[in-house]
Amino acid sequence: MAGTESAFHLAGHAVATSFSRYHVLAAPLKADSYGTGEITAALSRRKLRASQKVAEASARTDPEVAGGIALILCAGLASEQLAAAQGFDVSVEPARSAGDFEVARDELRLAGLSDDITPYVAAAEKLLGQRWAYVESVAKRLMLVSELHHSEVDTIIKETEMGI
Repeated sequence: MAGTESAFHLAGHAVATSFSRYHVLAAPLKADSYGTGEITAALSRRKLRASQKVAEASARTDPEVAGGIALILCAGLASEQLAAAQGFDVSVEPARSAGDFEVARDELRLAGLSDDITPYVAAAEKLLGQRWAYVESVAKRLMLVSELHHSEVDTIIKETEMGI
């Protein structure tokens, strides 16, 4: 079982990745009861090609692609903030996202962008706010189990969309 903070944090990352133009979930979401967990997002060759981007690792230096991963990395904190605003028992802890922010800044610098993550946190908040039902559904499932495969995340999103 995942703790509330961990569940919403990871759900934010997962939903942001699911709706990314360039990235996919590359490994199962793994949550624990201590407010931590693990998620792996990777570049998707299919999504890169569909967006008319180079479908190889060098795409990381593309400003749009780097912005996409920065948004995903900032989505954990954004999800915590939204969950707290929705009345869930979530303590918003920016320090919990320090590692995410460090990687986001590195990716932004690699693409020649400013390493200011503030706009990416705001963009993640907007994206997740528009898709809050998905975040909540994924988080609730993570509170029941400690691991979700990417296909399970896709199923949860589809079921939520259909009102199941």
